[in-house]
Amino acid sequence: MNVPFGLASRRYFWARMCGLFLIAVSFGSTAEAGQWRALVVGVDAYQHVSPLKGAVNDARDIAETLTAAGVADLTTLYDADASRQAILSSWQDLISRADADDVLVLSYAGHGAQEPEWVKGSEEDGMDEVFLLAGFDIAAPGNGERLRDDDIAAMLRAAGGRSVLVLADSCHSGTMTRSVDPRITRLGTRLVGLPPFENDALRSQPLPPMLAGNAQQSGDVQDLPNVIYVGATVDGQVIPELLIAGEPRGALSWAFARGVEGRADLDRDGGISMEELSLFLKETVRVATEGRQSPSLSMSGDSRAAVLPRVNEQIFAHENGVLTLSASTNAATPVLQQLAGKQEGRLKVVEDGTADLFWDVEEGDVLTKFGDVVLRGKATNIDRFSDVVTKWGFLTDLYALSRERQPIEGTLQPSVGHIPEGDAFKVGLKSDQAGNMAVFALEADGTLRLLAPNKKADPLGKDTTVQAAKPYVLNLRAALPFGADHIVMVRAAKPMPQLVGVLAALDGKPLSAELTPKLLELIGQYADAVGIAGVYTEPAG
Repeated sequence: MNVPFGLASRRYFWARMCGLFLIAVSFGSTAEAGQWRALVVGVDAYQHVSPLKGAVNDARDIAETLTAAGVADLTTLYDADASRQAILSSWQDLISRADADDVLVLSYAGHGAQEPEWVKGSEEDGMDEVFLLAGFDIAAPGNGERLRDDDIAAMLRAAGGRSVLVLADSCHSGTMTRSVDPRITRLGTRLVGLPPFENDALRSQPLPPMLAGNAQQSGDVQDLPNVIYVGATVDGQVIPELLIAGEPRGALSWAFARGVEGRADLDRDGGISMEELSLFLKETVRVATEGRQSPSLSMSGDSRAAVLPRVNEQIFAHENGVLTLSASTNAATPVLQQLAGKQEGRLKVVEDGTADLFWDVEEGDVLTKFGDVVLRGKATNIDRFSDVVTKWGFLTDLYALSRERQPIEGTLQPSVGHIPEGDAFKVGLKSDQAGNMAVFALEADGTLRLLAPNKKADPLGKDTTVQAAKPYVLNLRAALPFGADHIVMVRAAKPMPQLVGVLAALDGKPLSAELTPKLLELIGQYADAVGIAGVYTEPAG
């Protein structure tokens, strides 16, 4: 059912994809598969192009998680150790140790780029995708320190009939979905623009035997029946690095590691199906990046039966729940310290531009570490800023809870940029199972609005349940206060009278730091699934 309300009156694959996951895995039960063997690569310390901060963190996290999931044969190459020759040799060695029924993993985190296609007409846009390694330079011989998409395809063919999982947390082309406010320090993106090479070292040297013996065979790797593609972003989006639990990371690698820990095992049967992994990655990446990164996926019918191993216990605790704060003037530091003192262990005042929430005291704006303005012009005093802090602290906890429950897919139309004042938009929330629901909005200034069930807007009580696989759609219009609104759906197997009663009592009021722990506990008691969709609005003109 479409529920109209205004945000003012009733406030409520290699296929041109950035950061491609190419997954070719065994079909059938994990007992039928052989050993898992992995080569994990991460590059931060680029010598001649802009360095990164989170790629090695990604690689280490993936390596630790795969080890915990039982992968004993694992080779890691970080920074300068990740040369072209080292990667090719390590991959060849991995293949030589593998039996026919083993599953191989090739993981890369680092810069991506594009270059003119080597074989005319082989790419729709005329560009080949490449991974840049630590010693890469524009001039020869350094420009030989890269892996082209044809190289990766040949490496996969060299694996013979073995199943292969390739993870690539990088980007090859695109733009940001929302501009980054210059008041915020950005970590950077995993994209490098390349000029034409005057002297290409790779063109002037023979292919290594492994690549030469598997180059330009008929058919495409994407067409193999045991292949699944999960793209980190849809075509045209740039992958940003971001702070997750205080560490620079790539959202895709972080989400994959959390999934293999067991969170992607949505039905808790001890294995992770491709359907589960795809749904988990899609929602986890979208939520972690506040909609800046939207994964895309494609899989064949047979590949849906593939099963990944998982960690038996959740052994990593990377989410510390601490929200960092900073302000545009040192004069605000004492009041920020007082605010942090009221929520000891939950809030921390920092001085750099990478805080979770940045208060522009002069403008009355509040910004996130992503460079988004989440409240425009209304944070005119510490009380108003405190309301925003309480909202985002609650959201942080709610995000963590959502990763322990079944995901609910959130969509926004239009999906790119900020929604201007007065413009209409739609938010869709789709659950894979039917159940009872409660839907509420957290407005930019921290005010809570109960949307469903709502006796005033829906006196017949039709909006109490959600249907399986059918989006629950909200037709909305952008209005004050401008910034970031969040729509939350909670799905439960049984009615939620106590939760709905509390939400009704809080309707139209700012969240209270004293009450949010109890509200979160109540949601946790009822929720089988949680979905969160962020909407960013701005004044007209």
